[in-house]
Amino acid sequence: MEEKRISALKAIRIKCLDCCCGSSNEVKLCTVTGCALYPFREGHNPFTTKREWTEEQREAQRVRIAQNIHSVTREKTENHASEG
Repeated sequence: MEEKRISALKAIRIKCLDCCCGSSNEVKLCTVTGCALYPFREGHNPFTTKREWTEEQREAQRVRIAQNIHSVTREKTENHASEG
């Protein structure tokens, strides 16, 4: 059987749900502030901030994504052609 990989934040969320008998409301109302997982109990990292992108950075990212899409599509096409 293949193991399904999950992110650390999802694993923390699952642990918090386990600790609170599966109740997401109890996770939200948790009072165990001394727990190392407490800040992450809602399934997100409270210490990260939303990144502000300049227009140049956005355009560079669009170009990179487009290049990646084209290379993946090309690889699939080449692999499919070599199999047939």
